[in-house]
Amino acid sequence: MKELKILHLYSDLLDLYGDYTNVTAVRRAAAQLGYESAVTEVQLGEPIDPAGYDFIYIGHGKARNLAAAAPHFRQYADAITAAVENGTVFLVTGNARFLFGGSFQTPDGEETGIGLFPYHGTETGKVFTGDVVSRPVFDESVRCYGFVNRTSHLTGENPYPLFKVLRGPGDGETPNGTEGTLYRNFFGTWQMGPVLVRNPALLREVLHRITGEDCSGLDLSLQERALEITLAEFGDLQ
Repeated sequence: MKELKILHLYSDLLDLYGDYTNVTAVRRAAAQLGYESAVTEVQLGEPIDPAGYDFIYIGHGKARNLAAAAPHFRQYADAITAAVENGTVFLVTGNARFLFGGSFQTPDGEETGIGLFPYHGTETGKVFTGDVVSRPVFDESVRCYGFVNRTSHLTGENPYPLFKVLRGPGDGETPNGTEGTLYRNFFGTWQMGPVLVRNPALLREVLHRITGEDCSGLDLSLQERALEITLAEFGDLQ
């Protein structure tokens, strides 16, 4: 039996919308390929060592929780950056993306990420929600769906977008045509909750990069039907 090693960072601190089910989705799909999955959860104050893991996940959290995580996360900036540069597969959702950029505003001031990407987080103080329909840059023949609920947005350059937005918000304060980050095997998106459950094409791509195997034969028929029904509500978006 083949094995995947999964690292879930801040699983108790950064999980608001069932984000943990992204890890569940990877594990269930990997099982179809004959893999067992071993999940390690690292919490605030515990050491982070990304070496040797096949997949690393960080989910969305309350603003104060993210601010609490940032100083701890920065202690391991070199090791985390090395893991990204060496091709470890990451999925980072919601405001956890701030941890990989520059500065971001918090309820009590300002924090900084590890500076891997040149964007910054800007707080508006206003709750913004919206549906996102997009095409992933790795396969523009498919459409994806997601949902955002935020009081902040990204400013600055994002040279490695993950999605081309057809409808809904991008990374900025106003619709700008792109959303998310795809750099090497690092996937980052504002779209929170079970984004891999909602989007079979994204799940297949992530799992393919984790295992190196052909994932086209995975049985994701229920997820595909659910996505089809959801996208039908938005009409014929090209």
